[in-house]
Amino acid sequence: MRRLAIVVVLAISAGRFAAAAGSLSGAWLFGDDRPEPKESVVSLAPRCWNGGVDFTLAENGKKLTGEARWTEPSGGVARNSSRDESETLAGTRDGDHVVLTGRHVVVTTDFAFPSVPDSQQTGESIIKYDLRLNRKTGHLVGTRDGQPFWLARFRTHHADCGSPPP
Repeated sequence: MRRLAIVVVLAISAGRFAAAAGSLSGAWLFGDDRPEPKESVVSLAPRCWNGGVDFTLAENGKKLTGEARWTEPSGGVARNSSRDESETLAGTRDGDHVVLTGRHVVVTTDFAFPSVPDSQQTGESIIKYDLRLNRKTGHLVGTRDGQPFWLARFRTHHADCGSPPP
């Protein structure tokens, strides 16, 4: 009986370590503008005409690389400027703890005429993520530059986007 209890404890412990060892590679839902979802995997309609953030991680051993790219909403009246915002990240994972640092770059190009560049402004800053893997939800939760932040796995479901907005 005692051996059975030890085997059960070891199996449970092995399951905990296996959960922590799951790969973080892939696409994640960027959670800085809404409450953290309760679901482990969030179901989303295609972005269609809305903007958003595309966030990906690649894990190789304890090393992580990441990229975030902001997408502006499309449709409507032509803009008189263009904005390209992105982050390039590198960091480490130690068990459930993830630390990423990198560069946050914003390039704004003003147009003198609908498609002719006139001037360009670049802003760059250092960004830091300090996250922990929540074993219950599978989300990465913590801070992005000291502000509350989360990342969640997601899948898209079919939805009709219809016409672009006016």
